[in-house]
Amino acid sequence: MKCAWVFSLSPVAFVLSAFLLLDFIQATLAYAQIRDPHLRWRTIRTAHFDVTYHEPLDIVAQRTAEVAERAHSILSDVLRHAPKGRTQIVLTDDTDVANGSASVLPRNTIRLFATAPDDLSPLGDYDDWLTELVTHEHTHILHLDTIGGISKWINAIFGKTAAPNSVQPRWFIEGLATHEESERTAGGRLRSTMFEMFLRMDVLEERTLRLDQISNAVDRWPRGNAWYLYGSHFLKYIRNRFGHTALRQMSQDYGRQTLPYGLNRIAARATGYTFVELYDAFLLELKRTYTEVLDDLVRKGLRTGTRVTHLGEVVRAPRFLNGNEIIYYASDGRDAAQIRILNLEDRNTQNLIRSSGQSYPAVAADGVTIVYEQRAPLRAGIYNFYDLYSFHPSTGRTRLSHGLRAQYPDVSPDGRQVIFAVNGRATRHLAIAELHDIDGTFRILRRSGQFEQVYTPHFSPDGGQIVFSTWEQGGYRDLRLHNLNDGTEMVLTHDRALDTGPCFSPDGRFVYFSSDRTGIANIFRIEIATGAIEQITNVIAGAYHPTISPDGQQLVYVGYSSRGFDLWHLDLNSISTYPASPYLDSRPPPSYPLEEMETGPRDTQPSKRYRPLRTLYPLAWSIELGEDSFGRELAITTDGEDLASFHRWRTRLGFGLEEGNVNFDASWRYLRLPTPVQLSISRRLSPRGGLVVGGASRVWREERIASSLGVSLPFSRRLFHRNSVSVSYHLAYAWNAEPFEGHLDPNDPPPILPPLGYDTSASVSWSYSNAYRTTFDISPSAGQSVGAALSVREPSIGGRVRQQVFSWRATQYLENPWLEHHVLAMRYGGGVSVSTPDRAAFGIGGFPEQDRLEALIENTVFSGVALRGYEPFSRIGDQYHLAQAEYRFPLWRPNVSSATLPAYLYRLHGAIFADYGDASFGRLDVRDFRLGIGAEVFTQFILGYTVFYSLRVGVAYGVHHEGSLQTYALFGVPF
Repeated sequence: MKCAWVFSLSPVAFVLSAFLLLDFIQATLAYAQIRDPHLRWRTIRTAHFDVTYHEPLDIVAQRTAEVAERAHSILSDVLRHAPKGRTQIVLTDDTDVANGSASVLPRNTIRLFATAPDDLSPLGDYDDWLTELVTHEHTHILHLDTIGGISKWINAIFGKTAAPNSVQPRWFIEGLATHEESERTAGGRLRSTMFEMFLRMDVLEERTLRLDQISNAVDRWPRGNAWYLYGSHFLKYIRNRFGHTALRQMSQDYGRQTLPYGLNRIAARATGYTFVELYDAFLLELKRTYTEVLDDLVRKGLRTGTRVTHLGEVVRAPRFLNGNEIIYYASDGRDAAQIRILNLEDRNTQNLIRSSGQSYPAVAADGVTIVYEQRAPLRAGIYNFYDLYSFHPSTGRTRLSHGLRAQYPDVSPDGRQVIFAVNGRATRHLAIAELHDIDGTFRILRRSGQFEQVYTPHFSPDGGQIVFSTWEQGGYRDLRLHNLNDGTEMVLTHDRALDTGPCFSPDGRFVYFSSDRTGIANIFRIEIATGAIEQITNVIAGAYHPTISPDGQQLVYVGYSSRGFDLWHLDLNSISTYPASPYLDSRPPPSYPLEEMETGPRDTQPSKRYRPLRTLYPLAWSIELGEDSFGRELAITTDGEDLASFHRWRTRLGFGLEEGNVNFDASWRYLRLPTPVQLSISRRLSPRGGLVVGGASRVWREERIASSLGVSLPFSRRLFHRNSVSVSYHLAYAWNAEPFEGHLDPNDPPPILPPLGYDTSASVSWSYSNAYRTTFDISPSAGQSVGAALSVREPSIGGRVRQQVFSWRATQYLENPWLEHHVLAMRYGGGVSVSTPDRAAFGIGGFPEQDRLEALIENTVFSGVALRGYEPFSRIGDQYHLAQAEYRFPLWRPNVSSATLPAYLYRLHGAIFADYGDASFGRLDVRDFRLGIGAEVFTQFILGYTVFYSLRVGVAYGVHHEGSLQTYALFGVPF
């Protein structure tokens, strides 16, 4: 008896099933808030920019257009470069995360998110967020677009494909932009006391990063921020010594280089010193500067708490759950981001709620229920919005709001109401709602001015007032007190210091808050009745997010060390407060005039309907030498995508150098529908078998045109769970490119001609995953992933043969509870095929040969799905089963190179494995299964400062028949 599953789906049934499945998915998408296909896009054109945006971002776009022109007039003179043609700016509002990006290949494009920074963010020191953001990103454009020498001629021939400055180390690229965002505005990260705190504590705790680390990558705190942090301060040091001319000369010289990576030669021409020499001197100056800061703090008298957590990385928003327990958010890079509980007496920590995105937890009136915000389960890669949730130990997690973009909740003392900030169109407002029905009772309590922000509101102990931090035009981050009874508002602070994270004392007399008015963030309190401000702490690093115990005797705040943020505890009875020194404002005037902030852009630009064809045409071409079915092939490739990503397309034209044949590929993806659609077409000329003339097999040439139409849809209805469904239909037509040749003899058997004409197939696949990894994991460390696929070929839908192929896979990751980052990974995959005539649908074995030089150039990798210890595809059949188990463990985190060398050893990890499976025709017989065992070492390294590679070196032994002892080295990743 043949062991197989037989599927007999008619074409109509298959198509109907596929569309019913898609209909079900789309029915769930109202919940998932996928990309709205009805968004109306428009474009504003200025002298140097096209600002493309979707409604209702008209006012944000007008402001962006004006600040972009202003930034260009300043920066083009500073960097002595002006790009040819307009720079494209794309403005979107589909995330609650502040960020932007810039690229000059193949066109100068800036992409901006219409969201201001989070409450406690290194980006949070700004006088006008759009001005700072555009200044940073346009610095990238002018810097990276500075192109000369041979690269200029390459671009003239092939389109804009070469930009030498883009292969500088990230510390220079991001450091220059961060330097200019601070130099050309009244804010910026070089003025941020938090950003400076990161560097100060690295120096004082003797953990400064080496030049080779910031030139490549570092996996310790502050990780990605290190490029901005060290780069901007290093370039500021160079500017102070040699003037801004040195920075401009480095940009222009490197942009003219024929060969990249000659960093020290560029630095020596501009300053007389190499970057290695300059960086050593920079670190020595930092040491002197911060030692003096420390000595001065010690003379004045330090007043710090006791560190009660040792997590590092990110800690936020502590709240007293009761007299002895603190609830807070933590993401330490070693565990999933969590809302945690800390017992102050025994220092035990309990993970309470896994969180998606940063959370600010609040405690409800019952002392048990937690209300918090996190990113909602939206369609992957489309929206990234926050909503409110609650957690109770007996009922678990409950979603409270849907699509409000709500953050920073606090619950009233009577447990009836919740206040929070809502985000949209680059502005945050203060909102209030009934806790039992947030969606139905939600209303704006305090409407902010355009582009203003509201952060971390807190109820007073009697529930009659709300204190919150606000950012207002001109760079004022201050405290406000809102009276719920009459709607009046009191200004508690008003200066250019950053006053954040306010909370009431239990008696309602004081508001405790963090302020950097001394140059270092400390905890202060203000007496509401008199306005008198007293300083509580005097720390070396910084102090944020204070919370006071119910008896008013204990203070817990977020402190900092070179390993990141942690919680610190201070007994208020053990210290005496003293009056705060007056704030001394040393900042320049706001970069965007205050009267223009209040009245809006002076010169409103007309907008026009967005036309995707304007930016869809090809801008660059690439030529590559590869292989086709006959030998070497020369291929030309080009592609395009419009700014709003309605369309994406790609074409490839290959010319065979051996036979003169021409191959062609083209694909187009349309994203303007609820379900993205992809269409592809190709033409191939290939040698084939299957022709028998005169009893002898002959090779013939097949010409094939193939096309496919598919839809692919990611979706999720639950947090941390990701699903994706794809449906596709394939159509091909094949014929003999040359007449069949061969002598026909009546005495020979009749010729056997290969099948020609039309061939079709249809397929559907589904995948699901809740697997995740943390910063220091070497692979996913927990969770599962499963998937299944069905492919059908039937004569009734045009197929030449009848074939049904069903395959499946399931993976489980289990972290060792005793050894950090040690993971047991298990995978089972299988498939079965029914076809007429019988044919091999599956083949398993060890890894095939890999051209490592080509793989290095193309950055191609092999996955870890293999039956190691056996020859590649040594086991074939109409079904297969393969079970794999790997125990993975870290070996070394060297993070090392030589100064500015563009080659960097990042991590090493190992694995011991066992593979067990077989492929066969007919009956499944477990006695025929093969076992392979062995071990691997993965070496992760970086080339060219940015490109990550993983080299797997392994030894495998095939225990059973046909097995052997094998060694291999290839570029690949584990399953």
